[in-house]
Amino acid sequence: MTQVWDVSVLVDGVGRILEVRGQANLHMGQDGKGLAGQSIINFVNDGDVEHFQGFFKKLRPVIAAPRCVVNLKTPAFGIRSYVMQAEPGNQLETYWLMFAAAGPGMSAAAIKDAKMPSTFADDARMLRLIEMAASESDSTMDLTVIAIAALRDRRKRSQLQGKNIDLMEAELEAAILDLSKEGSAAKTAPGEFSMLHGMEQSTQQIESNLREVAGRFGVNREELGFTSTTVKIEPGSSPSAIREKIAFAYSSVRDDIEEFDRSATPVDMMKVLAFCAIALAIGGIVGGLLAYMP
Repeated sequence: MTQVWDVSVLVDGVGRILEVRGQANLHMGQDGKGLAGQSIINFVNDGDVEHFQGFFKKLRPVIAAPRCVVNLKTPAFGIRSYVMQAEPGNQLETYWLMFAAAGPGMSAAAIKDAKMPSTFADDARMLRLIEMAASESDSTMDLTVIAIAALRDRRKRSQLQGKNIDLMEAELEAAILDLSKEGSAAKTAPGEFSMLHGMEQSTQQIESNLREVAGRFGVNREELGFTSTTVKIEPGSSPSAIREKIAFAYSSVRDDIEEFDRSATPVDMMKVLAFCAIALAIGGIVGGLLAYMP
């Protein structure tokens, strides 16, 4: 039986509504034109916001039609449960969120159990995740950039052969994803990561956790070559302020590792430059749109 959707909402990578189909007035209290530009999170019940964010931030175009249950704030029905299915939109970084009123016994906690493993975001999506988190959070968050010389430096890596470095790398990456806020982490180059996390989780705790992982593979402090820089992302930070802090964090990390850049391949360096270019481009586009918004 084909699912019949009460309302379908097209959103961009940070949850802004682009288009609406179906009975928007009945279920969301406004027509499609009035909803355009608003955040979909405004219509999610307060108790479900964290679950919804966790679901939304794991969406990728390669994941086919994941579903969850979410409670929406509706003018006609009050707080009401909906089955929500997500499908990729026709444009890059857009998603259709399709809602159908749920029957009794469906809990919004099912969102937390959605079978979508966390994966590293690409550079453009990471910037959008940071922007979205800054716009939705009431508290300051930390953005930590990490460099691990044992994974980044070819000579260091070659000196550690016999210690199963490939498996250690996989375990370190899994730990970084687990430590980040709802999987908000990116891998810019081999051994180079950025992760968004709460201020209650200190950089020292993160480093200790990752050193413990490396220690299980017989790699000690000196061999690992860990360094990091943390910057604060305040609530409501502008795109330009965010990219300035990202640039500062990456610059600081590279200054802390001798020969870090010299050991990088041209491909690695192009990725880093591309990340900075994407940050500038997205910030410019968003800034231009905001300048013309009433």
